[in-house]
Amino acid sequence: MENVLIKAEDLQVGDEIMISCQSNFKYLRVLTPPTMSKTRIHWHSKQPILGNFRCTTRQDMVAGYSYTDRNGVVHTRMDKTWIPTPEDHNLRVSQDLNGRQVWLVKRGTEI
Repeated sequence: MENVLIKAEDLQVGDEIMISCQSNFKYLRVLTPPTMSKTRIHWHSKQPILGNFRCTTRQDMVAGYSYTDRNGVVHTRMDKTWIPTPEDHNLRVSQDLNGRQVWLVKRGTEI
């Protein structure tokens, strides 16, 4: 059961997934099992929804652009870029997967 769309409640620890986020793709590895949120409920159905998932991912800092201010000092703007790769994850994030399309890339084993 790999390379398919999956519901967030069917995820397991160690699964590798991809989601879209603000015109980028995030490649995530799930660290915690799905749990129900203690405080959040769906606005219409009033049913409890899933809490955030703890995941690892890779994010790098790249040089965006440089500019010179009026004093002649050159400034370089650094941008954060999501790298969709299964290797070298360097960041842990809490990701809300409610209402998202989740693509299961690889069914993982316990970490």
